[in-house]
Amino acid sequence: MEKFCFLLPGFAILLGLLMLSPAYGASKKKPAPPPQVHPPTIFSVTANSITVTEEKTTKTLTITPSTEITVNGQKATAAELKPSMTVSITMGTDPTKASRISATGK
Repeated sequence: MEKFCFLLPGFAILLGLLMLSPAYGASKKKPAPPPQVHPPTIFSVTANSITVTEEKTTKTLTITPSTEITVNGQKATAAELKPSMTVSITMGTDPTKASRISATGK
């Protein structure tokens, strides 16, 4: 009987550890995927304006004769800007006018 009393606490500890181990494994969650970033793209363009979309925002800016335009790193005109091109626009002191437009894509 004494041998049984000696093994009983060890058996209880072992049983407790076995019951807890699945709880630790089940609590691990996969990390959330990073948010997707969509660069600004040209929605439409005319000789004197450009409309750009970014995420859910659309903004139209005026193209002036002094606006510097590049397409794929080369000097270009507004006629060479096409919808769906990725674009980076720098505005001057007037937030409605583009001072520099840099577009990439086809």
